[in-house]
Amino acid sequence: MIQCPICHKTKTNLQENRLNLYRCNNCSHTFTIIPKEKQEHYGDDYFLKTHKNWFENPNYPLFEFIYSELSKLVSNKKIKILDVGCGKGDFLKYIATKNSTYKLFGIDLIDNQHPSIYFIKGDFLEEKFETKFDVIFSFMVVEHIDKPHLFIQKINNSLQPGGFVFISTINNDSFMHRIARMLNKVGIHTAHDRLYSHHHIQHYTNKSLRTLMVMNGFDILWEKKHNYPIKAVDVPESNFLIEKMNKFLVWLIFLASEPFGYGMLQTILCRRKGQ
Repeated sequence: MIQCPICHKTKTNLQENRLNLYRCNNCSHTFTIIPKEKQEHYGDDYFLKTHKNWFENPNYPLFEFIYSELSKLVSNKKIKILDVGCGKGDFLKYIATKNSTYKLFGIDLIDNQHPSIYFIKGDFLEEKFETKFDVIFSFMVVEHIDKPHLFIQKINNSLQPGGFVFISTINNDSFMHRIARMLNKVGIHTAHDRLYSHHHIQHYTNKSLRTLMVMNGFDILWEKKHNYPIKAVDVPESNFLIEKMNKFLVWLIFLASEPFGYGMLQTILCRRKGQ
């Protein structure tokens, strides 16, 4: 009996033996059981080679949307903002160009420098912050965390009472994931195995993400399903024509999915309970 890392129920079944992939029938979460030493290495190559397209093409449409929503919540107050797993700091650098009154902090396992941002090199779960934050952001991180409750509890403990958190992650209910799962059943594994590779160990549906946040003391304010820039898409390396065709197919799926709320990603805004 395998326990779900989100709802902690044992109503799970093996979804794909080749990838040791399980699905929870209670909260709809999908997860991989894999030793730490076999998980994807996180270092300079992660940015420069493995996920080069992603980091060379930041999701500025999402940044703009998030900044607009943030402005509604806090106006021009002098607030403290933390970006957890900030990567190269693209989002914080974007915010710095929009508002100079915010105190901006970012934490990641790599070095970053910027005159307007206080970057911390370290493990978020082990870091002892000297301050509480008004708003925390975490983009495309929670899917990499093997103990998601500890991660969200640390976010809760790092926020002021009534503080806000924006979480972005994969949407396992997306058209792309649904198509990949159907193809996998008939023996076409490429898309499925790229989406469910050991790069990610948690695969959230909107239900499982909401469950995680509510269980750790948050109220859900809204959620958004969306895609990301087509330039940031990674496709299998091949000849020029096949790569272009694959990207065109991804673009078509993106185009069809977003109006119906089945985009590849999901972003959720939550408020910490308490005043």
